[in-house]
Amino acid sequence: MTMILAVVPFVMVAQGSNDVSANTDDIFNSSYADLGNEYTNKEVKKNSESTSDDDMFKVNDLLLVDPDFDVQENMISFTKDQKTVYFSANRTIKTKNVVGSEIKVKKSVQLQLFKADVKENGEWENLEILPFNGKRHSTGHPALNKNDTKLYFVSDGPESTGKTDIFVVDLLEDGTYGSPANLGSKINSAERELFPVVDESNVLYFASDIDTDGDELNIFASELIDNELSTPIKLDVQVTDTKEDYIAAFKAADADAMRLAEETANLKDLEILMEAENLSEITHVEEIFTESMSGTAYNFNSETVVYTVQLGAFVENVDTSNYEDSSVLFNHRYDDGYNRFYSGVFQSYDEAIKHLEQMKKEGYDDAFALGLTGKKRFLP
Repeated sequence: MTMILAVVPFVMVAQGSNDVSANTDDIFNSSYADLGNEYTNKEVKKNSESTSDDDMFKVNDLLLVDPDFDVQENMISFTKDQKTVYFSANRTIKTKNVVGSEIKVKKSVQLQLFKADVKENGEWENLEILPFNGKRHSTGHPALNKNDTKLYFVSDGPESTGKTDIFVVDLLEDGTYGSPANLGSKINSAERELFPVVDESNVLYFASDIDTDGDELNIFASELIDNELSTPIKLDVQVTDTKEDYIAAFKAADADAMRLAEETANLKDLEILMEAENLSEITHVEEIFTESMSGTAYNFNSETVVYTVQLGAFVENVDTSNYEDSSVLFNHRYDDGYNRFYSGVFQSYDEAIKHLEQMKKEGYDDAFALGLTGKKRFLP
């Protein structure tokens, strides 16, 4: 059997690196955890001998023809010369019990990243498992940049800040690798980021469900400028569209869309996210500033531009009925689920800054001034 496997070629038709997959299933949420035991002819005792963690990282070319080695066809990226391929796969680990009878399936290993050489006839050889895979987390969705010097990938490992994050690692000239780096909060969120794609202009496209509470994925684009990724903008495309569709949508994005994305990101960087039990720290503002401020509470249906100071944003539901008629402290629950609290309504930015300075003297160090037009928030 070994000799038969050794001569069976593994051939994958070469395709452009970073092809966009039409498969929107979150592979990281599927069956890569322990699947439990399925038995062949007879039940195996609980003290079965199991495969060690080290065995999960032992690879050779026979894996390429092993039916239990499941190459993900939507997670394959070829170098520009078509001589090297990076791909994702998971495999079923088999084990034997104490009397030698085989368990049909022990467990499915987490998704892992591999590299192989591509022969002229399309066969893959010299299989290599990448050193930044993990034993208890998944790595997948490889995507190469235009010069084949960087590999982007997705992981749900300990360095991920969300459910799945996008990482990048340098591919060094001697065939080794740099240290994988999380792309950070500009790209990654508390939710899922998946399907990285890089075009010839070094624009990174990726899918995220940050705006949909996990219901669906949207496509975002971020341009690499002076080794820094720009603020992502959401594109008017579907995750199942092609790479060419992504590129066309990004080129069609106007300056206003990019400015709005940058503004939203800047506000996010300043945002104070607080727990509901800390509300008393915010309500203390009324005690300090009520007598020194006058006017009516802000109307969130107004189209007038005013300026204020933001104190905090709450994820939790909090009782805000006491502040609806207040000219000092007011709040609004936005579509993203955050209940934001503000202090003061001013006709000029300078007035808001003076109020901010007073608030900082009172210990509100994280407060910041911003403008309001109805519900729309902006940084002057």
